[in-house]
Amino acid sequence: MKIELLKSEQRERVLSELIERFGFDKKVFDSFEFYRTKDNVYACSKGAIELAKGIAGVQDLGFAFARFGVNLKITTNIVQLIGRFAKKNFIVLNSREARQFIAGEDVAFEEGQTNATNGFVIVRLGDDNLGVGFLRDKNMKNLLPGAKQLPTI
Repeated sequence: MKIELLKSEQRERVLSELIERFGFDKKVFDSFEFYRTKDNVYACSKGAIELAKGIAGVQDLGFAFARFGVNLKITTNIVQLIGRFAKKNFIVLNSREARQFIAGEDVAFEEGQTNATNGFVIVRLGDDNLGVGFLRDKNMKNLLPGAKQLPTI
Protein backbone atom coordinates (compact mmCIF):
# COMPACT_ATOMS: atom_id res chain seq x y z
CA MET A 1 0.00 0.00 0.00
CA LYS A 2 1.31 3.44 -0.90
CA ILE A 3 -0.67 5.45 1.63
CA GLU A 4 1.65 7.49 3.80
CA LEU A 5 0.89 9.85 6.63
CA LEU A 6 1.35 13.57 6.16
CA LYS A 7 4.64 14.69 7.57
CA SER A 8 4.32 16.60 10.81
CA GLU A 9 5.04 19.99 9.19
CA GLN A 10 2.50 19.31 6.41
CA ARG A 11 -0.14 18.35 8.98
CA GLU A 12 0.54 21.51 10.98
CA ARG A 13 0.29 23.68 7.86
CA VAL A 14 -3.05 22.15 6.82
CA LEU A 15 -4.54 22.34 10.30
CA SER A 16 -3.26 25.85 11.00
CA GLU A 17 -4.91 27.11 7.81
CA LEU A 18 -8.24 25.57 8.83
CA ILE A 19 -7.92 26.76 12.43
CA GLU A 20 -7.14 30.29 11.25
CA ARG A 21 -9.93 30.40 8.65
CA PHE A 22 -12.73 28.70 10.58
CA GLY A 23 -11.75 29.03 14.24
CA PHE A 24 -11.66 25.30 14.88
CA ASP A 25 -10.18 24.12 18.16
CA LYS A 26 -7.11 22.02 17.32
CA LYS A 27 -8.53 19.17 19.45
CA VAL A 28 -11.23 18.60 16.80
CA PHE A 29 -8.55 16.95 14.64
CA ASP A 30 -6.99 14.74 17.33
CA SER A 31 -8.84 11.57 16.29
CA PHE A 32 -7.77 11.81 12.63
CA GLU A 33 -4.73 10.72 10.68
CA PHE A 34 -4.06 12.46 7.39
CA TYR A 35 -2.44 11.35 4.18
CA ARG A 36 -1.90 13.12 0.89
CA THR A 37 -2.24 12.35 -2.77
CA LYS A 38 -1.13 14.81 -5.45
CA ASP A 39 -3.67 17.56 -4.73
CA ASN A 40 -5.81 16.15 -1.92
CA VAL A 41 -5.57 15.49 1.78
CA TYR A 42 -7.53 12.51 3.10
CA ALA A 43 -8.58 11.84 6.69
CA CYS A 44 -9.15 8.53 8.43
CA SER A 45 -9.36 7.25 11.99
CA LYS A 46 -6.14 7.03 13.98
CA GLY A 47 -4.55 3.63 13.48
CA ALA A 48 -6.34 2.89 10.21
CA ILE A 49 -3.28 3.40 8.01
CA GLU A 50 -1.13 1.01 10.03
CA LEU A 51 -3.95 -1.54 10.09
CA ALA A 52 -4.54 -1.25 6.33
CA LYS A 53 -0.89 -1.95 5.53
CA GLY A 54 -1.54 -5.58 6.43
CA ILE A 55 -4.56 -5.89 4.12
CA ALA A 56 -3.88 -6.71 0.48
CA GLY A 57 -5.44 -4.44 -2.14
CA VAL A 58 -6.23 -1.39 0.00
CA GLN A 59 -5.71 1.66 -2.19
CA ASP A 60 -7.20 4.41 -0.05
CA LEU A 61 -8.83 5.04 3.30
CA GLY A 62 -11.24 7.48 4.86
CA PHE A 63 -12.55 10.42 2.91
CA ALA A 64 -11.39 13.52 1.10
CA PHE A 65 -10.61 16.17 3.70
CA ALA A 66 -9.24 19.12 1.74
CA ARG A 67 -7.89 20.12 -1.68
CA PHE A 68 -4.81 22.16 -2.39
CA GLY A 69 -5.05 25.14 -4.71
CA VAL A 70 -4.30 28.81 -4.19
CA ASN A 71 -5.98 28.29 -0.81
CA LEU A 72 -6.80 25.09 1.02
CA LYS A 73 -10.42 24.10 0.29
CA ILE A 74 -12.18 22.07 2.94
CA THR A 75 -14.50 19.40 1.46
CA THR A 76 -18.24 18.97 1.89
CA ASN A 77 -17.58 15.62 3.59
CA ILE A 78 -15.54 17.13 6.39
CA VAL A 79 -17.88 20.12 6.73
CA GLN A 80 -20.78 17.79 7.33
CA LEU A 81 -18.72 15.89 9.91
CA ILE A 82 -16.99 18.64 11.90
CA GLY A 83 -18.44 21.91 10.55
CA ARG A 84 -20.46 22.41 13.72
CA PHE A 85 -17.20 23.21 15.53
CA ALA A 86 -16.41 26.20 13.29
CA LYS A 87 -16.50 29.48 15.19
CA LYS A 88 -16.15 31.84 12.23
CA ASN A 89 -16.56 32.13 8.47
CA PHE A 90 -19.80 30.22 8.34
CA ILE A 91 -23.03 31.50 6.82
CA VAL A 92 -26.46 30.53 8.12
CA LEU A 93 -28.98 30.51 5.29
CA ASN A 94 -32.72 31.01 5.51
CA SER A 95 -35.03 28.37 3.97
CA ARG A 96 -35.21 30.07 0.55
CA GLU A 97 -31.43 30.48 0.33
CA ALA A 98 -30.88 26.89 1.51
CA ARG A 99 -33.13 25.59 -1.29
CA GLN A 100 -31.07 27.61 -3.78
CA PHE A 101 -27.85 26.23 -2.36
CA ILE A 102 -29.01 22.61 -2.27
CA ALA A 103 -30.15 22.97 -5.89
CA GLY A 104 -26.61 24.00 -6.84
CA GLU A 105 -27.28 27.72 -7.31
CA ASP A 106 -25.12 30.59 -6.12
CA VAL A 107 -26.56 32.82 -3.39
CA ALA A 108 -26.49 36.64 -3.20
CA PHE A 109 -26.71 38.48 0.12
CA GLU A 110 -27.76 41.95 1.17
CA GLU A 111 -25.20 44.35 2.62
CA GLY A 112 -24.42 43.32 6.21
CA GLN A 113 -26.34 40.04 6.00
CA THR A 114 -23.23 38.02 6.83
CA ASN A 115 -20.10 38.73 8.83
CA ALA A 116 -18.00 36.07 7.06
CA THR A 117 -14.91 37.28 5.23
CA ASN A 118 -14.15 36.67 1.56
CA GLY A 119 -12.94 33.14 0.86
CA PHE A 120 -14.20 29.65 1.61
CA VAL A 121 -17.18 29.52 3.98
CA ILE A 122 -19.15 26.79 5.69
CA VAL A 123 -22.81 26.89 4.69
CA ARG A 124 -25.47 26.07 7.27
CA LEU A 125 -29.22 25.83 7.62
CA GLY A 126 -29.89 26.11 11.34
CA ASP A 127 -27.62 23.54 12.99
CA ASP A 128 -27.12 21.52 9.80
CA ASN A 129 -23.94 21.98 7.78
CA LEU A 130 -24.81 21.80 4.09
CA GLY A 131 -21.45 22.28 2.42
CA VAL A 132 -18.90 24.80 1.24
CA GLY A 133 -19.25 28.05 -0.64
CA PHE A 134 -16.83 30.71 -1.79
CA LEU A 135 -17.79 34.19 -0.64
CA ARG A 136 -16.76 37.23 -2.65
CA ASP A 137 -18.29 40.44 -1.35
CA LYS A 138 -22.07 39.82 -1.30
CA ASN A 139 -22.07 36.77 -3.59
CA MET A 140 -21.45 33.17 -2.60
CA LYS A 141 -20.40 30.73 -5.29
CA ASN A 142 -21.88 27.30 -4.67
CA LEU A 143 -19.25 24.56 -4.32
CA LEU A 144 -21.64 21.74 -3.45
CA PRO A 145 -20.67 18.69 -5.56
CA GLY A 146 -23.23 17.75 -8.20
CA ALA A 147 -23.79 14.35 -6.60
CA LYS A 148 -24.94 16.08 -3.39
CA GLN A 149 -27.26 18.57 -5.08
CA LEU A 150 -31.00 18.03 -4.97
CA PRO A 151 -33.47 19.57 -7.41
CA THR A 152 -36.02 21.79 -5.71
CA ILE A 153 -39.71 22.08 -6.43
